[in-house]
Amino acid sequence: MNPRLISRIERTTLVLGIAITAICGLVWRAPGMVSAGTGALLGGLNFWALHRLGAAVVGRAMSGEGAAKAGALVVLLMAKMGLLFGCVWLAIFKFGLLGIPFTLGISAFVASILGVGLLSGPSQSAEEAKLHG
Repeated sequence: MNPRLISRIERTTLVLGIAITAICGLVWRAPGMVSAGTGALLGGLNFWALHRLGAAVVGRAMSGEGAAKAGALVVLLMAKMGLLFGCVWLAIFKFGLLGIPFTLGISAFVASILGVGLLSGPSQSAEEAKLHG
């Protein structure tokens, strides 16, 4: 994936996470700010792990290192999802974070991908499209 695009998604996630945290702090006071901030942090960490593990899976598959090594990374991706689900459960049910602000915070990552993707246009340049297609 394009490193500049990844960087834009990371920066947009940070800005949206801060904005959502501030707005939730105004609406729900300190509990809302903590909940939204925790959700935004968890969403950012999820993206970081997803990008690193996904790039490793694709890199190993493209280099022909074998399905076993790529498969091990896929298992790590699945474990990451289980860990994410567990963290969300703990945040809401064990630590009592507010559900709506937490969800808004963790959604900063999704909104960033959508926004940057829509505003970036096609991922291939015209020259790349001519060469490959």
